[in-house]
Amino acid sequence: MCSKSGLLIALAVCAVLLASVAAQGLCADKPATKAKAKAAAKKPAEPWDAAKAAKEYRSLGLELALARTGDPYLVIDAGSGDIALKVKGAVVWNSHLEPVSGGSEAFADFAHRFSGRSRRPLRMMSSKYLFASKEKTPDSILAIVGRVVKADPQLLQRDIPERFELRWGSDLILDVRTDVVGIPKSRFKNAEVSVLEAIRRPFGLYRLNVRLGSDDALTLYRASGPGLPTLVMLPD
Repeated sequence: MCSKSGLLIALAVCAVLLASVAAQGLCADKPATKAKAKAAAKKPAEPWDAAKAAKEYRSLGLELALARTGDPYLVIDAGSGDIALKVKGAVVWNSHLEPVSGGSEAFADFAHRFSGRSRRPLRMMSSKYLFASKEKTPDSILAIVGRVVKADPQLLQRDIPERFELRWGSDLILDVRTDVVGIPKSRFKNAEVSVLEAIRRPFGLYRLNVRLGSDDALTLYRASGPGLPTLVMLPD
């Protein structure tokens, strides 16, 4: 009995000692935890970028106004190269533009030229021109385009663009090319357009050359046209 009582007492003493050590450890951790929290609180916040905030606020305001019209509009993100067609703020089609040369700098130059001195990143598309195309009938793509432009897909032309241009005024061109091998729509007209462009180039014409998949190129070409509002999100 004495041996059993002694064992119980020894176990009790050990338990008390372990509890004491654990308590000391917790107490030791508390100052360290407080120190970490204090250091985190002292970490300086990122400086307020008023220009960046104003730019984002302006873009959001413009897109809100476009969404309220209920009409389709185009959004080009010059930071990522993404492009989207929207209606009431919802994306109905989107894709990614691959610059032929220049990378992100080419998009930045396009965006700054687009917004101009007023720094207003919204323009209306003035025209488009198809250089060459290949006949095809992708019904799924025509259905998307028909829904956006509110037209019967059966009435839409069904040729896949090889190369086309979207224009904003006389100084800005988005030249879209695909991997399709097409037939020139009009060699004479193509040459005339190229000559007029060469004449305007010394006066500040800017061209951004990009590539798109054939189906995406068809959607963008069919949904685009004079008067389409285009919002370009300026890069940071």
